[in-house]
Amino acid sequence: MVTVLVIMTAGTLVGYFLRNRPKIILTNDKLIMAAVFGLLFLMGVAIGSNPTIIKKLPVLGMQALVIAVVGIVGSVLAGGVVYYFFFRKKS
Repeated sequence: MVTVLVIMTAGTLVGYFLRNRPKIILTNDKLIMAAVFGLLFLMGVAIGSNPTIIKKLPVLGMQALVIAVVGIVGSVLAGGVVYYFFFRKKS
């Protein structure tokens, strides 16, 4: 856990000092997206290679769908509240 906090703090400091360099920020965005897609792919490989998960997929799928829908609805609502209080233009 300490390692994660140290890495995040170091990343925050580096990001702070590089914030005025748009070329680096654009490259960083592309790298982040590549990393996210790579992690999603590897998670799919791990799920597909697990016979227990594949056998129970119908039940797990319905539970996952419910959890995903509730998570999406909650995120959209929370985002709307945050936008309303912090980011909307005041007339």
